[in-house]
Amino acid sequence: MSETNTRLYELGFILVPTTPESEVPAKVEVLKSLIKDVKGTVTTEGAPEYIDLAYTMEKTVGSKKSKYSQGYFGFIKFETDPESLETLKKALDSELDIVRYILLKTNPENTIVFKKPKLEAKRDGGVVDEEIIDETEEVEDISAHEALPELSADLEVAEEPVEKEAE
Repeated sequence: MSETNTRLYELGFILVPTTPESEVPAKVEVLKSLIKDVKGTVTTEGAPEYIDLAYTMEKTVGSKKSKYSQGYFGFIKFETDPESLETLKKALDSELDIVRYILLKTNPENTIVFKKPKLEAKRDGGVVDEEIIDETEEVEDISAHEALPELSADLEVAEEPVEKEAE
């Protein structure tokens, strides 16, 4: 693998929620070994977190359809040459523990992981703990911020010229 031909890619993935939490690191190691099989070098990774998905996803394995509304979301950034991506895609497609994945070309400057505050996903029926956030602390004078401008009720109606019919 020549250094001039390598590019930085990111693999975002969602693992099935039926995976026991103790086995998730082993599943990530399997994904990293698939990357190493195509002569890729892992640079960064984000540990998978159990999350509620924005919508229900389906995965068909053989003749069986499974629907998922939760899963383990994680990512792996790696360097490899573009020619090896097709082999990696085939290997990822054959993995039964992946609900969905995405491969993106990225750049070295985009290596900062931004974490947004999140609600903790629970496994008991998908109920989410809600945090109460007091948004009034950020803006000192909300009433002035949200006040509507005064509108005058004196509206003048312009008269339209009346055209006279020619006789």
